[in-house]
Amino acid sequence: MPPEPRRRARDATPMFYNEKEAELYDIQYVWKMDDVPFWKDLAREHAPDGRVLELACGTLRIALPLAEAGLHVTGVDLSPHMLEHARKKAANYPAEVQARLTLHEGDMRSVRLGEKFNFIYLPFNTFLVLLTASDQLALFETVRAHLAPGGVFAFDIFMPDLNRLKIEATPTWGLEVDQTFADLGFRLQRDFAREIDPLRQTLIVHYRMREYSDQVLMREWLNDLHITYMFPREVEHLVARAGFEFVHLWGDYARSDFYTLPQPQKQIVVARAR
Repeated sequence: MPPEPRRRARDATPMFYNEKEAELYDIQYVWKMDDVPFWKDLAREHAPDGRVLELACGTLRIALPLAEAGLHVTGVDLSPHMLEHARKKAANYPAEVQARLTLHEGDMRSVRLGEKFNFIYLPFNTFLVLLTASDQLALFETVRAHLAPGGVFAFDIFMPDLNRLKIEATPTWGLEVDQTFADLGFRLQRDFAREIDPLRQTLIVHYRMREYSDQVLMREWLNDLHITYMFPREVEHLVARAGFEFVHLWGDYARSDFYTLPQPQKQIVVARAR
């Protein structure tokens, strides 16, 4: 039997991207490219001066393509490990691309840069690491502090699947990734187990990571990702409570109206401060 997933205090909000997770982020998400053209086009439309702010910029998966396209991207991230890898990755790009990137370590709930932007964005479900209404409202206050008059804030989150939100008495491990990176000389396995806290509307994903070299286990570690999940009516209420209004609510990266899709997979919000 697999070991029971590690449990933490229900109100814990630990940093997920520690050193090992940051090191592996880019190779685990090399497949995630479907949203890059979306963010690039949206940034061009809403940032006439070419300056944008990305919250939780991570290793620059989105920011670098935007900088390559001529946009000046200011990125903020809480994890020094992610920013370390971001700077190493950016160093491989031409000097003119690097010059269009400015990175800051900071918490998106409280950071203040003293600058204004016409376009601020938070991609790839990262809004959901904010587990409480107070955290979510603090994020909107950060956005308000940095948003130029008439500017917009955009974020995307997944649409909850009720079939995947079933409560299990004992979370069980399942294999999610088993991939060999021949050019890097190692194999990565990632097991996961989910817990649902319906009262706090929190999803806790336990990860068990194994790294092999020549079929020899080199290291193994555990980490937990805590996220919330939000339904459309909640998003509507939150945006209004934060003093913002919808410009768009899309259900996919093709900009389909959310309410015209039979089964939207995404909730993509573009909002403006009232």
